[in-house]
Amino acid sequence: MKSKKQIQSVSSRPASPAGRPPIVAVLGHVDHGKTTLLDYIRKANVASHEHGGITQHIGAYQVETNSRLITFIDTPGHEAFAKMRSRGASAADIAILVVAADDSVKPQTKESIEQIKAAHVPMVVAVNKIDLPGATVDRVKKDLAKVGVQVEGFGGDVPIVSVSAKQGTGIVELLDMILLVSDMKGLEGSPDAPFLAHVIETRLDKGRGMVATLIIKSGTLRSGMVLFEGDRQIAKVRACFDEYGKGVSEALPSKPVEVLGFTILPTIGTVVSNEPGVSVVTVPKKKLTNDMPDFLKPMEEEEQKLKIILKADTAGSLEAIGASLPKGVTVVSTGIGDVGEADVLLGKSSGSIVIGFNVGTKPAVVKLAQTEKVIFRSYTIIYELLDEVNDVVSGLKVALVEERELGVGKVIAEFPFEKDRIAGIKVVSGRLAKGDSVKIMRGESEIGRAKIKSLRHGKDNITKAEQSNECGVLFDQKLDFTIGDGIIAVTIG
Repeated sequence: MKSKKQIQSVSSRPASPAGRPPIVAVLGHVDHGKTTLLDYIRKANVASHEHGGITQHIGAYQVETNSRLITFIDTPGHEAFAKMRSRGASAADIAILVVAADDSVKPQTKESIEQIKAAHVPMVVAVNKIDLPGATVDRVKKDLAKVGVQVEGFGGDVPIVSVSAKQGTGIVELLDMILLVSDMKGLEGSPDAPFLAHVIETRLDKGRGMVATLIIKSGTLRSGMVLFEGDRQIAKVRACFDEYGKGVSEALPSKPVEVLGFTILPTIGTVVSNEPGVSVVTVPKKKLTNDMPDFLKPMEEEEQKLKIILKADTAGSLEAIGASLPKGVTVVSTGIGDVGEADVLLGKSSGSIVIGFNVGTKPAVVKLAQTEKVIFRSYTIIYELLDEVNDVVSGLKVALVEERELGVGKVIAEFPFEKDRIAGIKVVSGRLAKGDSVKIMRGESEIGRAKIKSLRHGKDNITKAEQSNECGVLFDQKLDFTIGDGIIAVTIG
């Protein structure tokens, strides 16, 4: 067994003696260990930095083994990221299908197989988690055969390697197999050839502007180079960074880099060039409207049930979420970057919920949403977002789109205070707190709304009054309340 030291992460090295380094996509079902496998190979714990422990963006990394380079594309396993996985497979020269030995073939395994076949790239099966109780490699081979993948030793010629990503068992053998398949394929991609690069991901960065992740297919990327998508000039390269954030002056074939200097974000899944007229789409696309796939356009009126405004950190996230939304959802607007005041105001005018995925929101924007009674939700895990939206569409989670009760009180007295009136309240249920939005109820009728400006218990100022407690409430505006009225603290969401 070779030592771990022979697997080294690198930022820039010459191309492989056999041509350019192979670009390898790692695909498979969620939780089958794709990212853990790459973690072991490149000595970096990406999974711990991903919300919920799943990989939610495509990452590309280059490693060295046996003095040769291999570029890996880590593709997310959750079903919502099918298009991102498809882009990964299409950009790759070789695909690693990761299957857990204790779980065997699952839905995203089958989907990954279809994407690999559609991309016409050779496949290597990595049977992971062989260290776990219940691990059965023969079962995996049988289940793969049922879905049309015949591995070596089981009637076929697809290479198969048993590994444990946690313990490192079989990793060197897997890398050797990748190099062997690469040599058999005879990859081409000269540093002196015309420049072509796959667009893996795009995003907006507050400090750096438009950023795109590229993997060089041929030629050399250099600072100052002008880039085109088809006939459209989209960038003059200002800076390039490797997967570790280190600046690089040039990038050779198969090198993954983050590139700055875009004036127009390229379309994910395409190939960009340093000359106009080259237009290559690596995966089937739908028509574009405002640089977004047409599944994000509003649906027909008769289908409308829930309107949303969607903001996300990257174009890939928007694509994945948009493709996974249930029928009956109308996407009024989409965008990359933080939720802003314009999104809230559009939400108010269109009657939409504002949803943010992996984006920030300034306190002033949150306050505006509260003032304008616009429902705002923020998520960091895609399946939580989709589950809640599905629940709303199915009518199972009315609380998301209705007022939620925080506490109920009853007016039992009133006291004059300078030019104001203080309501003597007994808390019947829940709690009342300073800053709460409240509505005043007289029987079944709402007579007004306000916020709690201050709370007092005797001579003491308090911030909250719990059930069965009594307090004095001063509202932020004059209300025509009377003894016997109800006071209900509410929040939207």
